[in-house]
Amino acid sequence: MTSAFDPQSFLDATTTEVLVKRPPLPVGDYTAVIGEITVRPWQGKSDPSKSGIAYDIPLAVEVSADIQVQLNLSFPTITLKDSCMIDLTTEGMIDYSVGKNRRLRIYRDATDNNKAGQPFAARMMTGSVVKVKVAHDI
Repeated sequence: MTSAFDPQSFLDATTTEVLVKRPPLPVGDYTAVIGEITVRPWQGKSDPSKSGIAYDIPLAVEVSADIQVQLNLSFPTITLKDSCMIDLTTEGMIDYSVGKNRRLRIYRDATDNNKAGQPFAARMMTGSVVKVKVAHDI
């Protein structure tokens, strides 16, 4: 059985509805679930000679019922994305020396994945529940 649905029809679909920006979450602490982590290369905009890799970490933030009402939201979670720039060694591997990869260490500590002798891969954090602090830059 074939479907009569044509995704190309969205290109010609018209509407009079406007899209409205979601209000920001109020500043505070929230519970979130880490989604599927991805890795991407980056290159400096002001200095293209600088480059490296970053982990992009989606966080499904749980929004309480009162905040849903306050912001007029019809959904219980909002996905925010955090990025974690990775310090590399001269050989191009993750730098595990003291003081390096602070942000990754924070995620590993929060997900109980930072124990000596215990195998770790970034994907092991997927599905972990963490506390996040929402703040706004003005």
